[in-house]
Amino acid sequence: MRIETFHLKFLPVNQLSLLTVILILLIAGCNSNPGPGGDATKVSFNTEDGIQLSGHLFGSGDVGIVLSHMRHADQESWWSFARVLKNKGYQIIAYDFRGYRDSLGEIDIGNIDKDVQAAVDFLKSKGVSKLFLIGAHMGGTASLKVASKEDIAGVVTLSAPPIIDVLDIGEDIRLISSPKLFMASRDDVFYSRSVDLFDQKASAPKERWIVDGNAHGTNMLSGDSGPRVQGLIVDFLRRYSE
Repeated sequence: MRIETFHLKFLPVNQLSLLTVILILLIAGCNSNPGPGGDATKVSFNTEDGIQLSGHLFGSGDVGIVLSHMRHADQESWWSFARVLKNKGYQIIAYDFRGYRDSLGEIDIGNIDKDVQAAVDFLKSKGVSKLFLIGAHMGGTASLKVASKEDIAGVVTLSAPPIIDVLDIGEDIRLISSPKLFMASRDDVFYSRSVDLFDQKASAPKERWIVDGNAHGTNMLSGDSGPRVQGLIVDFLRRYSE
């Protein structure tokens, strides 16, 4: 912001003081990071291959949820929904994949299933005995990969592809015995077709939902589709956490 200082000397002292306060507030507003809210605690944990990941832990309890973000986002894309889930009585970890935001290492999508597994292990260390995986886009793909090997209560995907880079769950999905909820937007065409593919390959119990619009990944949790998408996920969690 540019200020013509030669004008300021002609202002009364009280106006100069007010202007100073306004400038300080504007600068603070531009630089502020409000954080995740919900009394979340910043945490870090390590993957099996030695990468330190960063995230925030919401809530408490023995039913846990791992929230894994989409490609062009980070943990912040989950914070609003994490607060909703915390108020439902769950313990939640929203974290950054390797190379994203506050996590160390380099971006390596072929290994992000290791990051999901590390988040699972971290929640288990916090006393969680029943655990759900929820992932958007590549976070959904990685969540399905882990669900094919891990004993979990259920897995939810938003706009997940069957293959991203070298991460491929085309055959792994047949191995998932846990309840599954696949979701995408109708006009997000590739990903709505991925839902159909998952539904064809997966064994029961499974559910598929195509919602109106073109919102992708965690963007499905807000806007016109938001209430329905959030409601479907919360209902899925409720049914399979009892």
